[in-house]
Amino acid sequence: MKNIVALIDFSDVTFKVLKQAHTLAKALGSQVVIMHVVPEEPVVIDFGLSATVLRPASPESVAADKAKLTELQESLSQNGVPASIHQFPTATISDILSECTKLPADLIILGTHHHGAIYNLLIGSVTSEILKQATCPVLVVPA
Repeated sequence: MKNIVALIDFSDVTFKVLKQAHTLAKALGSQVVIMHVVPEEPVVIDFGLSATVLRPASPESVAADKAKLTELQESLSQNGVPASIHQFPTATISDILSECTKLPADLIILGTHHHGAIYNLLIGSVTSEILKQATCPVLVVPA
């Protein structure tokens, strides 16, 4: 196993995902590729039935997330695990999985947020879609 992809979103589960990636990479002599999609930013937040309007992330948000990713990469490297980062200003699940195929990824590690059934029905779940569409093993880390 050479490439472990850690999909992160800077939520409370990010540390757990990276800890699992570090543990497995160290044991298997693998490298970790930290992937992150910069979230879109709300333009209008409405509390009624209308949807929130989103726009691509600002250059400042992209730069701030890149700095955080670089810190995580350096932390892994300092602890004996070769690491690289891939940041997407915007991306679909297909884009993420396409990048995993190009690497090629031997394992994808990501977290889950335990949203309810109605949320998953209306909004969907990235974890669920990755599990359905990935062509390599996927490890899901609970929140």
